[in-house]
Amino acid sequence: MKKARSKYQVHAELLRTGNTPSDFDDAKAGHPLERRLNRLERVAATYRGRVDLRFNNGMLMTFETADAALLGACEMQHRCAVLPQVSRQRLALRIGAHQYLIRQRQKDRADNAPEIVSQLAMADDSIVVSENLVSELNPDLRKLTRLLNESPAGLAVYKVDWRTEIPSAAFGGESFWPTSMNAPPAVPYLLLHHGLKTLETTQNNPVVTVGRDPSCDLVLVDSFVSRHHCRIERKSDCILLTDSSTNGTCIATDEGVEVLVKNRSAILKGKGLMFFGRPFKGERRGAVRYEAY
Repeated sequence: MKKARSKYQVHAELLRTGNTPSDFDDAKAGHPLERRLNRLERVAATYRGRVDLRFNNGMLMTFETADAALLGACEMQHRCAVLPQVSRQRLALRIGAHQYLIRQRQKDRADNAPEIVSQLAMADDSIVVSENLVSELNPDLRKLTRLLNESPAGLAVYKVDWRTEIPSAAFGGESFWPTSMNAPPAVPYLLLHHGLKTLETTQNNPVVTVGRDPSCDLVLVDSFVSRHHCRIERKSDCILLTDSSTNGTCIATDEGVEVLVKNRSAILKGKGLMFFGRPFKGERRGAVRYEAY
């Protein structure tokens, strides 16, 4: 099976664990279900996923890679877990994920992936994935899975320990360079990836600005981010980040080194994550993935 013909489907479903009181006011409770559904949708977009179907209490999504599907599912659980629960109205998030074949030829058999992922979403506040998805994960992410004895749809299935710290090398998925390009660019070179947006510094576009101001190249809507937070510039011999913010920029490399850059400059090298206005502390939400050469 060629990877280009494979996609990864995720079924996320929110279930109420208590009986709904007759006097329950959804608006006064802060629309807990809708609030969670909106978070699921935003996480899917962050990992370049597509929402194929949104139903009353969940959604069906498609991702390009196994890593993106699993990281997205873990982030969904984290993002919902921190939301307050309503008394007698606790909402549990169930997630199932499966790799499926895109039907391109008449002889290709139909894949019942939506039915399979629906069956995999079988445990409260858990992620259950099929064996064929696990086989496509990078080694760091595969360590988060363990084989289950239960086997819906006749598949070998694995439970994901989404509460375990994920190594920064695994976050961000496959390298954006050089596999995504045919020939190396002129160095120095920088690639930034945040959600659905990708930016690069080249000879013709040597500067990337980051901040809350709409004029910035990368606009981040966060109270900890300054209006003109920092600029990243392609110099003759390096990629230079210059911070001019109130809270600074935290750089966490794939090698495990963390550096806070505040009202000064620093050279970017290799791969890692950047956090604007806050430290890393294991929370990857809002991070920007970088690759500097």
